[in-house]
Amino acid sequence: MTRGILKLAAVGFFAITVAAPSHGLERREQRNVYATAGRETRIASYSAPDEKCRAGPRPAIEVAERPSYGKLINKPARIIAGRSDDARRDHPCIGKFVDATAVYYRPAAGFRGSDRVRLRVTFPALPPTGEAAILEEEIFISVR
Repeated sequence: MTRGILKLAAVGFFAITVAAPSHGLERREQRNVYATAGRETRIASYSAPDEKCRAGPRPAIEVAERPSYGKLINKPARIIAGRSDDARRDHPCIGKFVDATAVYYRPAAGFRGSDRVRLRVTFPALPPTGEAAILEEEIFISVR
């Protein structure tokens, strides 16, 4: 059974982000996020839970293009999975907590303006296809 993309929503103020594309596919996305000057902000979360919503192998997150005015930090997170446009409507993890890796952006001291980062996320190979899925994501960050 292939897995669709799950939208991962953080509990609390920040609610964003995307998880595993259907395996065997490569997908590209762009999106905008807002960050507060001088504060670390979650800009993405990635997960590949098994069919019982337990933590599966973690996706590999590669920074294809670093931000010019800040730095990225990966941290473990526990967030609620929701459906994105192409996820199966009956995915068993929708509405449940799943373990994920959250990507945070920390702007340089005193920076306000626009920044950008490109991430390449490889989700582990899973049955039945045994193929890994790749998500290339370009994130535009507006720091206020």
